[in-house]
Amino acid sequence: MKKKYLVIAILLMLMGRIEVKALVYSDCKVLASYKLYSSLDEEQIICKGEVFGKSTDSIYYSGKGSTIELNNADIYYFTSGDIANVTLDIKNNNNISLLDLKDNEIKVTGNGSLKFKQNSYVKKVVNGLPVYQYSYNDKLILSDDNKIYEGTTLEFEEAYDTLKEENKLNNQYNIEDFVLEQVIDYTKMTSVTVTKSWISSHIKTDLAISLDNGYGVIKYVEPKKEEKKESNTNSSTLESDNVILISKKKVNAKYKLAVDDLKEEEIAQKVSDSIDKLLVGLYDVNVYNGKKIVSMKNGSYTIKIKLEDNIDEYENYQIIYVDDKGEIAEYIDAKVEDGYIVFETSHLSQYGVIANPVVVSTPEIEAVDVDTKSVDVGNILKVSLLVAFIIIALGLIGFTIFKSNLLVKRKRKRKKA
Repeated sequence: MKKKYLVIAILLMLMGRIEVKALVYSDCKVLASYKLYSSLDEEQIICKGEVFGKSTDSIYYSGKGSTIELNNADIYYFTSGDIANVTLDIKNNNNISLLDLKDNEIKVTGNGSLKFKQNSYVKKVVNGLPVYQYSYNDKLILSDDNKIYEGTTLEFEEAYDTLKEENKLNNQYNIEDFVLEQVIDYTKMTSVTVTKSWISSHIKTDLAISLDNGYGVIKYVEPKKEEKKESNTNSSTLESDNVILISKKKVNAKYKLAVDDLKEEEIAQKVSDSIDKLLVGLYDVNVYNGKKIVSMKNGSYTIKIKLEDNIDEYENYQIIYVDDKGEIAEYIDAKVEDGYIVFETSHLSQYGVIANPVVVSTPEIEAVDVDTKSVDVGNILKVSLLVAFIIIALGLIGFTIFKSNLLVKRKRKRKKA
């Protein structure tokens, strides 16, 4: 009796019972079967959301409809049998040594993990004869200890009289009255490496699927939360009419940005003579605290200098750092964004904007060869036709006038006569 309670307790821990209802095994619609590591000789059957067996020998199962809940389950063998549309709802970590789905497909849901291997098995044979389970009127034949009967057809015939009354069989033995299914030898089952194609044809899930050393692993992965970029509250922005200064470290709120345009100064001419590009602009950028210049060395600054309206007339923009002597101390890479040239620096000083003028290429006009002969002949022909037309027209006009005069003369002669 204690052993039965122990089995029930183990199953309760494995399957996580929600509610229990008693149901006679022979009326149970089998949803799945499994074997535990602790009792390889005992195959247990999961019914559709219910409990099967007599009240003294019940197997507890958590689930509703065609859903099986696995919660920290450690199962040796699991099969969905001939029942389709089975759903495994996984909680925590679950292991199935051998997963046999035949030609069925199962759905896996939940927020846990499931590790499994595909099974490879041999069918049970005794003295060269296959061992079967027997179904009569869609019910499995049970032995007197309420377990599924297994045996060869010869053994079944010999045990028929004993099984007849318990299972309400026909008085006359006829093997054709029974549906036979050959028994799997679970003790000789071996695992098979799981492949992607096998998973895709047998398992339907939205969870993450991976292969791990021959095992299939289905695991819930929590979606990554988008990290909100926090604005740097320690930065400061100072602005003038045409320059914006962004300091990564916060500066005194009293500080002001001052920018002197040096484009017309003598230093600008000196810089222009020393570069291959054109000097678009030259600026002395400083920060003042009242009337005193603030030393802004060894910092981290982004400087944005506004470009003129003719920005598209130049290309290959670059920044130069000009020292107090008018010498170019450094060339700085920059990029053009929203009408500003933007660059990074560690100090404030004199900065020039240089660029190349955009060269507009003039498309070459290809010379067209004219066939002067064909042109001359065409013109002569046109002129000839025109002259001929004029001569004919004049001839017609002259003839008309002549005939008209002739008629007038004849009329006069008749009047005189």
